[in-house]
Amino acid sequence: MVFQINLESGVAPKDSVSEEELHISNKSYRTAEKPIKNSGNRIAYGCDELGRLKSVLLHTPGEEFSLINESNFRYWLFDRVPDFSGYVKEHQAYRALLEACGVRVHELSDYVEENTFLMENLPNLTFLHDTAVISEKGALLSKMRPPARKNEEIVVKEALENLGIPILHEFKGNEGFFEGCLLLSKNTIFVADTERHTFSFIEEFIANILSEFKEVIYVRVPQARNYMHPDTVFNRIRKDLALIYLPAFEETFCFSQEFPNFSKKIDFVDFMRQRDVELLPVTPSEQRRLACSFVPLKSGTIFHYDTALEQKTKEALKERGVELIPFHPEALLAGGGSLRCHTLRLHRQKP
Repeated sequence: MVFQINLESGVAPKDSVSEEELHISNKSYRTAEKPIKNSGNRIAYGCDELGRLKSVLLHTPGEEFSLINESNFRYWLFDRVPDFSGYVKEHQAYRALLEACGVRVHELSDYVEENTFLMENLPNLTFLHDTAVISEKGALLSKMRPPARKNEEIVVKEALENLGIPILHEFKGNEGFFEGCLLLSKNTIFVADTERHTFSFIEEFIANILSEFKEVIYVRVPQARNYMHPDTVFNRIRKDLALIYLPAFEETFCFSQEFPNFSKKIDFVDFMRQRDVELLPVTPSEQRRLACSFVPLKSGTIFHYDTALEQKTKEALKERGVELIPFHPEALLAGGGSLRCHTLRLHRQKP
């Protein structure tokens, strides 16, 4: 299966973007005249298992990108000032690739009405993956780290509710932050203690979520930007195969429903091996290129930046029957995010 999206030559970065250009681009993917309100009907949801990807939520960047300039791009957590035209062009090409593979794409702005004023001040909102995880029991909302990402979860919560997806867990307090977790299965959640997580919020999350899931794997990783989210160090390709950056796993513990107030220190490699999961390691340079942060289309087939993996890793994946659907990024790299970062996966078909 081969997919190819042709992009025109990139546009040189601009010092500023006209309001007209921003408005036109933001409007181009608003597919409904009015935001869709939840009338009691729910879309199918849940990504606990690696069945075929059926629907996602994306946010095409708009006026909020005009906030980013040479003096503040680091404040907004970007690696450089984004080329707006190029960024949107690549984002739209990714959307087209998803749709060509049969994935239903929902646009965030179609499902937000009350909190549109917040969207105008959230240039990181395009990285929707960080804001929530969608299980078959409902959404696990993040609490985004201030100041740059404060209030993103409020916008996403409104959209999910208007899509008919219930909120399973959200944080009520303001004295911390928690930017995401991973679903290893319908029974197991993976939490990494990164620079985007407060330990008190991790404790709260584990205590609450064990009423819904059988076990939580907690990993302590280095507090650095290139380990900012759990999927920078681990991601599953199939039920029996995953990519991992082993040096980031400083300590790992397992919490279970059986003993919710106690944790057991574990060797993560042995833990996964006992579950018949092979862990394929990536190198430090691959990790910095977001090797572990990809989007599975289905078990054994993944969307990934064509710059992320070294040839040796690609060959190892090919030997194991994994199919790569490549995407070449240029402008998208300004924000330091992967295709996965831009993609809030809503529903997977049960395998």
